[in-house]
Amino acid sequence: MNVAYFPGCSLHGLASEYDRSTRLVCRHLGINLEEIEDWNCCGATAAHSLDHKLTVSLGARNLNLVKKMNLQMVTAPCAGCFNRLKTASYELRHNPHMAEEVARIIKAPAPVETEVSNLLQLFVEQTGIPAIAQKIVRPLTGLKLAAYYGCLLTRPQRITRFDASEQPVSLDQLLQALGAETVIWSHKAECCGGGYAASETDIVVDLGGQVLEAARQAGAQAVVVACPMCQANLDTRQRAIEVNREQKYNLPIIYFTQLMGLAFGYSPRQLGLNKQLNSAITLLKQRGWG
Repeated sequence: MNVAYFPGCSLHGLASEYDRSTRLVCRHLGINLEEIEDWNCCGATAAHSLDHKLTVSLGARNLNLVKKMNLQMVTAPCAGCFNRLKTASYELRHNPHMAEEVARIIKAPAPVETEVSNLLQLFVEQTGIPAIAQKIVRPLTGLKLAAYYGCLLTRPQRITRFDASEQPVSLDQLLQALGAETVIWSHKAECCGGGYAASETDIVVDLGGQVLEAARQAGAQAVVVACPMCQANLDTRQRAIEVNREQKYNLPIIYFTQLMGLAFGYSPRQLGLNKQLNSAITLLKQRGWG
């Protein structure tokens, strides 16, 4: 399977371990990722709140590059990138006036053919959980995990058209197929405060604290994410959250691709599991995966 790959800004920087584990897992599953040459920012920073036409145009330029690659699908591991690209695709398909304006801006026909998929969706819908389960050589038995979808992976439903917006299950099902247990908890699709990471840190500490507390109360040993913003917030702010709540969490925030790679037989270091501030290494060593 050949799929266009949109890494976005985070996977070439702060979330390099997400990129590394994504490439390893996709190669293992026979998915050939072709990174888009000369891709640009998806607009998930300030663009989408300042100028809707601009953010659609940013996404449209990327989709047009995919079209030139003669590929039918692009996948974005970052939930924010996925949401922006999917929104751009939706606008181009459903708003002829916007499509005309955007075509003028990017100096190319509006790219309406390309399908946009988040990485979890690609694995669940294209590869299939049964096929993934056949690749497992080291089941994640004994791990009790909180599957965290965040607020962008499944919302708004009319645009993302993936899973359920309030009670999604796809990541839970994937982790269960890998041999882990997933907890039932209240905050699987709640916001971590990522949009306020730089401007309103008190809000981030509050919202992130709610997520960590819900995971702790549910008995999770780690939180599993599919978004670099969620990972960065819950990982780097965890000490501030502990001080604010007077509660020790020590919860690793792990990318789901890292756990897939672990189940496929790759080492924690190959998957970048040694990079997180709240390291998962101790948890894994307790189960013989050091």
